[in-house]
Amino acid sequence: MVKRIATAALLLALFPIAGCGSKDPHEQAIVDMLEVMEDMGDTLADVKDKPTAEAAKPKLEKVAKRMEAVKKRMDEIGEPEKAKEEALKKKYEERMKKAAGKMMKEMMRVTMNPEIGKAIGDVMKSMEPGPMK
Repeated sequence: MVKRIATAALLLALFPIAGCGSKDPHEQAIVDMLEVMEDMGDTLADVKDKPTAEAAKPKLEKVAKRMEAVKKRMDEIGEPEKAKEEALKKKYEERMKKAAGKMMKEMMRVTMNPEIGKAIGDVMKSMEPGPMK
C-alpha cells in the first residue's frame, strides 16, 4: 500500500517537469498525465467487490500502459524553464490536486480490501514506481 501511495506522490513530483492539445510538449504531458490520473480514480471508484474489480482490470491495464508512456515522454522532454514551470503549475495545480486526491483515496480503499487486491493486485503493482534517479 505504501508503494502505491508513493506512485501517486511520484506523479505529483513529476508535475513540475510535465505537459491540452497544445504544441508545448510540457503542457501536453501535464494534460495527458491528468487524464490518466482522472481515469484511474474514476475506474477505481467503480470497484466495489471482486466482480467489479475483475471487470475493471482490462481498463486499469490500459491506464497503466498510458501512465508508463507519459512518464517516459516526460523523462525525454526534461524540465521546462522556470517561468514555464511556474505558469503550468498555476494553470493546472487545482486540477492536479483533485485528480491526485481522488486517485490516492481510491487506491487506498481498494488495496485495503483483500478480495479486490487479489483481483487487481498485479495491475496495481505494475504501476509502482521503480528506483528513483
